[in-house]
Amino acid sequence: MVLPEEVAPLEPTTRIVPLSEEDAPEMVALTDLTFPGFFRSRTCRMGSYFGVRSSNGELIALGGERILLDGYPEISAICTIPEHRGKGLAASIIWELARKHRREGSMSWLHVSSANYRAITLYLRLGFKLIQSVTLTRISRTE
Repeated sequence: MVLPEEVAPLEPTTRIVPLSEEDAPEMVALTDLTFPGFFRSRTCRMGSYFGVRSSNGELIALGGERILLDGYPEISAICTIPEHRGKGLAASIIWELARKHRREGSMSWLHVSSANYRAITLYLRLGFKLIQSVTLTRISRTE
């Protein structure tokens, strides 16, 4: 899915904080809760990551960049702790990334499982357009 140039990213509705490698253990814990096994402790080195913290400092939502194609950075790892969903946290993080990409002259894109109806609905509501459907197979070692 791609965010077309004519879609203007909205201003954040939530306080977004930059995340760093120091936050990696919390980032891995959050992503393991929402989609296990796809985010590792060094994944955050692949691009800029942002998050939302609760009033007690707990990381409750995050998102960032993973695949950086020339002029086309991927928005990745968008996730929110289940009890905090529906509050606009993911949308605020997506817009933070989209504004960053627009400042850089880049076009934001992302991929999502066809079974993830909640995420697809959010991305379409934000203005993302489905460009291509592909089949991906996860391969892992048994050792």
